[in-house]
Formats: sequence, C-alpha cells, structure tokens
Amino acid sequence: MILVTGSTGFVGRHIVRELASRGKELKCLVRTSSDLSMLKGLNVEICYGDVTNQGSLEVVLERVETVIHLVAIIRETRQATFEGVNYLGVRNLVQAAKMSNVKRLIYMSNLGAGPDRRFPLLYTKWQGEEEVRKSGIEYTIFQSSVMFGRGDGFVTVLAGMVKGLPLVPVIGSGRTRFQLISVDDAATCVAKALENKQTINRTIPLGGPEYLTFEDIIDMVIQTLKLRRPKLHIPMSMMQPMVWAMEQVLPRPPLTSAQLAMLSRDNITDVDIVKKVFGFKPVSLQERIGAILH
Repeated sequence: MILVTGSTGFVGRHIVRELASRGKELKCLVRTSSDLSMLKGLNVEICYGDVTNQGSLEVVLERVETVIHLVAIIRETRQATFEGVNYLGVRNLVQAAKMSNVKRLIYMSNLGAGPDRRFPLLYTKWQGEEEVRKSGIEYTIFQSSVMFGRGDGFVTVLAGMVKGLPLVPVIGSGRTRFQLISVDDAATCVAKALENKQTINRTIPLGGPEYLTFEDIIDMVIQTLKLRRPKLHIPMSMMQPMVWAMEQVLPRPPLTSAQLAMLSRDNITDVDIVKKVFGFKPVSLQERIGAILH
C-alpha cells in the first residue's frame, strides 16, 4: 500500500495516475476542502487528513508501506507558512510514519534546497530533507527542477503574461538558467524509484535534457503563441518593491518574493541525470510546449 500526499496537486495527480496505471494499491491523502475531480475514475482510496496535524496522519498510515510526500507550498498565506507546511509538515509525517512502521519514504524537494536562509522556500525544503534523512526509514529524495505540463505554475503563467501584456517584462538579465522537466517524466522517475533498490537512501536531482535561460523560455512562449511582443528588462532591485506591493494587495500574486529570489540563481543539474539513473531521456520543453499552450 502506497500513500500519496498532495495527490490532488499538479504533481500529485500525475504521479497518482502513473502509479494507478501500473496497478499500484494507493491511498490518497486529501483535505476536506480538496477538489477530487482529478482523481475521478481511479481505483484509489481517499483518506482525509492534513500534514500539519500529526494525529490525523496516524490513522491514514494504517497498512501503508510506502509514503510519497508531495505536499508543499510555493507562496505563503496567513494560514500556511513555509515553515509550517514545508518543514513541520514533513516532521509530522516522519514521526507518524515511524510510529506506523512505514518502510519507505519518497520525498519531492527542489533543486537548490539548502541551508541558506536568504531563500526561505528552499531553506524549508532542505529542512524537510533533513527530517527524512535522519528518520531511520529507507528514503529517496528527489530534488527537482521546475516541472512543466498542462496547467503548470510556470510556463502557463508566463503564457498568460505574454497574452495579457503589450510588453513582456524580463526580470533581471534574463540569463538565469533552468532545466525544466516534464511532470509526466518526473512521475515516471518516481514510479521507477519504487522498483529500483539502487535509489534507496539517495538524493537524486531531476532535470530535463537542456538548459534554458529565463529569456529563452519567454521567447519560446512568444513564438509558440505566434505573437509579436517587445520585451523590457527590469532590474531585480526594481522588481523587489513591485512584487512586495503585489503580495500586499493580491490574494494570489503572479510572483512572490520567495520566487523572485530564486530567479537570481541557476536551477540546473546534470543534463543526462534522468538517463543515467532511470534509463530514459526526458522530453524537452520545445517538444511539448505547443500542446501545453494550445
């Protein structure tokens, strides 16, 4: 029995579908407010709970041998903070898993996660990694680059910006490098890790087959949409107060301070990492962007 947390999210629903197609027995942890439409038609057991409440996890973990933990936030609210969800949520899950004799933990983290407090999202993801590593449970930690796919929070958001603005802002130099990976390929990596003992007690980076700068991605979106849009480079020093102001007045700002900070550093790993570890080459953004945006 496998428990998937975050099963209704962008990444979670793809992983659940991939595992269900392979005949895995699945529990899906959801909150009472979750939209379950993306799980419709799948042979899964729906369990209600919340990673911020350890007590709610202990019942859910009955009969569970493996946990795939995907719950995370990329923007904070008054009710949900990076520390509360990305760090303490992992700690709660680890403690409940130890009490329930879970045999394996798979944790989805991010490239760049580390002990640098200037990047609060990545810092709390690193804290979560540390909880998993010291749990005493066999684990696999994935440190993923940005994932793309229909309805994602990166390429699709950029496309909305390109469509809606007469002039496209490029943050900073636009030369920050990304290594976008398809969410379908990431789901395949998770499924393969379950069956590959060589991935146990390893931290594995995930990235696509190419490096693209932020401006490369914007150009690809503009070309795919067949639009003509001038670009304007905006210095990071000007973007910071603008993003802060958006966070104060918008319930879901298109860009947060935490995300802006991450745009100042490369988000890459070995371009052949998926081939080396899992034996297949992931698709490139260029191959899929038309289907995503149209």
